[in-house]
Amino acid sequence: MSSEEVFLDAAASIGRQIVADAVWHGRRCSWIGAAATDPGQPWRTEYRALGPNLYDGSAGVGLFLAQLAAVTADAVVRRTAIGAVHHAISRVPAVPPDRRDGFHAGSLGVMWAATRAAVLLGEEELCHRARRVLAAAQPPPGPDRRPDVVPGRAGTIVALLALADALDEPALAEQAIAAGDELIDHATITADGWYWENPDRRARHQLCGLSHGAAGIGWALLELFSATGDSRFVTGAAGAFAYERSWLDPDSGTWPDLRTGGQRRGMTRRIASPAIGTWCHGEGGIALTRLRAIEVLGHDACKRDAEVALRATRRHLAATLPFEIADLSLCHGAAGTADVLLCGAAALGGQWRDATKLSVELGRTAIERYAATGEDWPCDAADGTTPALFRGLSGIAWWFLRMHDPGIPSPLTFPICG
Repeated sequence: MSSEEVFLDAAASIGRQIVADAVWHGRRCSWIGAAATDPGQPWRTEYRALGPNLYDGSAGVGLFLAQLAAVTADAVVRRTAIGAVHHAISRVPAVPPDRRDGFHAGSLGVMWAATRAAVLLGEEELCHRARRVLAAAQPPPGPDRRPDVVPGRAGTIVALLALADALDEPALAEQAIAAGDELIDHATITADGWYWENPDRRARHQLCGLSHGAAGIGWALLELFSATGDSRFVTGAAGAFAYERSWLDPDSGTWPDLRTGGQRRGMTRRIASPAIGTWCHGEGGIALTRLRAIEVLGHDACKRDAEVALRATRRHLAATLPFEIADLSLCHGAAGTADVLLCGAAALGGQWRDATKLSVELGRTAIERYAATGEDWPCDAADGTTPALFRGLSGIAWWFLRMHDPGIPSPLTFPICG
C-alpha cells in the first residue's frame, strides 16, 4: 500500500469510528466527547454532549465528514455529515447572545460551515437552512466584545465576509466593514505597533498568535482589505503584525506566549512557550497569517516573519518526533504543527518542500502507534477522546486526508474571504 493510500485509509478508519459513535434524533446527529472541566486543571476531563460550533462542536465534525465523503463517496459518511450540520444549525437559536461572537467558537462560524458542507455534498438545503436562521446567529453590538478570532469580533469579520460571498448577501459584507471600523477605533496605537485590549484579559501585555492575539486580528483586517481595497484595513493589519514583530526573539526565532506573566521585550532568557509551533498561540498560526499576507500584499516583512515562524515550527516538530505523541490535535497538537508545514510548502515551495518529510514521518509514526495497535488517538483531552475538529479525531483525520492529497484545503486556513 502506498503512502497516500495508508493515509487515506487512516482518515477513513477514523471517519467510520466517528460515524459509529453518532447519536441520532430524527435526521439530526451529534456526539459525546471528552472535555476539560476546569481550564486550570486540563487533565481532569468528563464526557459531555457536543455543542454546535466549528471548533469543538457538531459543525466541525460535520464539515470534516463532508470533506471525507467528497473524497470517498461513502454514502453513510455523507448521511452522517448532513445529520451533524442539521444538528449544528438547529442549535444556533439557543446560543446565548454573549457566545455568538467569533469564527471558530461563534454562531456565524456554524453558518459558514453549513454553506461549505453544502458545496462539498451538493446539498443545497443546508444553505437554505443556514440562511433562514442567520439572524439568530448575529452577535449583539457593544463595546465589551472580545477582539480576537476564535470567540471575538475578528472572527465575526472573517465569517461575515465568507458568508457574504457564499450566500451572495452584500449586506453581510457591510456588517463586516462596520465591525472592522470598530476594531480600528478600539486599537491602541504605539511605537511598537497596534494592539487591542481584551476585556477577559487583565494582564499588562496583549497576546501574540492567531487564535486570541494580534496575528488573528491582523488577519481579519487583511481580509477586509482584500475584499474592499480600503487602506484603513491594511494599515491596521500592518500595525497588528508590527506589534507582534516587536515581541520576536531574534536569537531563538520564537515569539513568547504572553499568557505567562513576567515577560518583557528584549529579555535575554525568555520563559519557554508551552505553545511553540502551534496553530493557536504559537509560531504555526503566526506563519499562516503571514503566508496570507504575502498572497494579498507581497510584503518582504511578512515573508521574513513567515519564514522565521516556519523555521520555529519545523524545529519544534523535529524535536517532538523522537518522543511519545502526547497530543495530535490541530489546535495545539502535532497534526496542526505538521499541517502548517504543508501550507508553508504549498505557498513558498523551494526549501520548504523538504519540510513535508517531517509531516510524512509523523503520519507514519502515528499510524504505527495507534492505527496498528488499536490505541486511542491522542486528542488534547488528557484522559479520553473527542470527535471535535480542532481538539480531536476529526482534525486528526482531516490532516491524514491532506497527507493523502495536499490539494485538499486545510481547516487551519479557513475561510479565505478575498
